[in-house]
Amino acid sequence: MTDFFEIDEKQKTVKILNLDDFSIEDLQNYISELETEISRVKEEIKKKEKSKLNAEKFFK
Repeated sequence: MTDFFEIDEKQKTVKILNLDDFSIEDLQNYISELETEISRVKEEIKKKEKSKLNAEKFFK
């Protein structure tokens, strides 16, 4: 995944890439990696939402 991503550790963001220099194959690979990352983030959100609900039940 890090083949395409440049991370700004201070801001905790991904730097925007100039896509002009990418081949079609590179762009397709980039999309695939982004889709994988989106799935990973969605799973993390689900875990955090579940933890939040459990904490809210515990502290009621």
